[in-house]
Amino acid sequence: MGSWLLYPTPDGPLVCRCVWGPEEVVLDGTLPVCAGIADDEAVAAAAQDRHRRAEILDTARRTVEELGVDMEILAIDLVESDENRFIAVYFRARHRVEFATIVGPLARRLHARIDLRQLRGRDTARAVGGVGVCGRSLCCATFLPEPFSIASRLVSEQGMASNPLAVTGVCGKLMCCLRYESPYYADFDAAVGEASGPEGPGCPLVSVCSGRRQLYQEHKNA
Repeated sequence: MGSWLLYPTPDGPLVCRCVWGPEEVVLDGTLPVCAGIADDEAVAAAAQDRHRRAEILDTARRTVEELGVDMEILAIDLVESDENRFIAVYFRARHRVEFATIVGPLARRLHARIDLRQLRGRDTARAVGGVGVCGRSLCCATFLPEPFSIASRLVSEQGMASNPLAVTGVCGKLMCCLRYESPYYADFDAAVGEASGPEGPGCPLVSVCSGRRQLYQEHKNA
């Protein structure tokens, strides 16, 4: 933990820090193979790149403010090569934005080709990040590969229909955990059904499991 590694990406190795210790997990596929430990030169270059991206983000925000355009710059993505420089600018806005009034000034100031991309809903939360009602970093900004649609039936299946605020994420949509936690609720219901047996639903195991589920739901609602 704490070591700097070279993590493989489609755009080449990315310098990342190991923040979790080794553990045994069950996988559906294979894990990516890191190229190795990042040396001091690679770590310094990555720090310089983060500083440069922060400067680009600040320049983009100041440019939009000076132009008086009603939009909020959320993040930028920089891709450089020997031939050109490309910057994707992610933003959100309440109204339609005229790209022509923004792209020109941004391209001249940043000396790059500009691509404006408007974000909504879960994409906004994923780009900005934050903390959910559980007190942990947002799933969409950490380990989920991409946002997915959440069926409203999952709310009632997990006994959360009585409290809409408990199932709404910071993005204003249904929380992603409703979907990837759904199999655990299904397994629980199946286990309770098997435990009923000839004695009916009043057997001790069913009572204990139901009590634990109620406590979990109360904790989640809180």
